[in-house]
Amino acid sequence: MKNLYGTLFRIVFSAFFVLNILASDVCAYESVIIKYPEQTWVSIYYQKERDETIAQFIPPYEYRNNWNQSLVFHSYKWAKGQSCNSFLNNLLANVSMQNEKMRIQPVKDNINDAIVMWCAPKNKYMSEQCEILRVTRGHEGLISIHYINRNMNDFAIRKDQWLNVIRDVKVYYSYYRWDRVLSKASVYEL
Repeated sequence: MKNLYGTLFRIVFSAFFVLNILASDVCAYESVIIKYPEQTWVSIYYQKERDETIAQFIPPYEYRNNWNQSLVFHSYKWAKGQSCNSFLNNLLANVSMQNEKMRIQPVKDNINDAIVMWCAPKNKYMSEQCEILRVTRGHEGLISIHYINRNMNDFAIRKDQWLNVIRDVKVYYSYYRWDRVLSKASVYEL
């Protein structure tokens, strides 16, 4: 009887150990950590599908359907092996097709992290807009971070401050949802 209980214990323990190893990605959570220059922004959009997640935020003093500033996080799990700079160039190509007067200023360019600033005047396809765009490597794939400002003059005033904010966004990967970062920053699960 002792041998039977010992054998059952070993089987249950081994099964538990194997399931933990095989299911480790299932219980994993990737988040972004951002420290806003002013009060925390509010969520106006969040959608999670199989391989992509989009989360959009605006300042609390702006309106969902009429905003001037926005922050967008877009997670692409299907792009795990791609280079950040080539992925960023593909995103920029889509915008430049809508506005040929778009002006791009590279900030950082490598395979693991790429940042650009760009502005485009209003035309029939899009409104006046400036953006700081960062593509960085996460544990599960690539993440694009977009600070968008629809007022070029306001963007000129805020761009240095927001460039630092976007540069400082951290990707945090945890195996457990309750394993949180304790700081004054905001954490958003992707």
